[in-house]
Order: sequence, then C-alpha cells, then structure tokens
Amino acid sequence: MRKDLGVELDERDYAKAPLNAAELKDLFAGRDPRDFLNSRSPAFKAMGLAGKSLTPEQALALMAKEPNLIKRPIVIAGKEMIAGFDRERLRAALK
Repeated sequence: MRKDLGVELDERDYAKAPLNAAELKDLFAGRDPRDFLNSRSPAFKAMGLAGKSLTPEQALALMAKEPNLIKRPIVIAGKEMIAGFDRERLRAALK
C-alpha cells in the first residue's frame, strides 16, 4: 500500500505486537472504539459477537485480548483516522 500511495508510513503489526488496553484507549481517544471492531473477522464470529451490544470499555477489552478484532489497517493522517482499505480516503488524507 505504501508504494501505491507514495508515502512513508510508521507501521506496527498488532498481531505480532498487540496493543494493550491503555494504548487502545489512547488510540481511540475521542472516538468510539466499537466503530473499529472488525465484524468480518473469524474471531468476531467465533466469539459470538454478532448482534451483541457492547460498551466502549468492553470493545477495548476485547480488542486488547484478541487483536484480530481490530479493523486493519488503521492509518492516522493528521486528525483523521481511517480503518480498513478505503484507498480513495487514504489517498485524500495522505496528500
């Protein structure tokens, strides 16, 4: 994706270096962490989360426990945070 967008990115593979609850809370400060849950992930389905109503705190705890529940990639460009492969949004944010 870096080559396609022509930008340099700082990366963290959170499957190999998971974010802890405090890091997730900081990352999503001012945002609803439930918006960053990956409802398409096998982990989401295996945990029976479809149709469940979670609090933001519960979502953070689940993401800290199971990083595959977090949408990927998360790109922060200025004040904007983009989750998932929305190439047009990424291009616009990284101009």
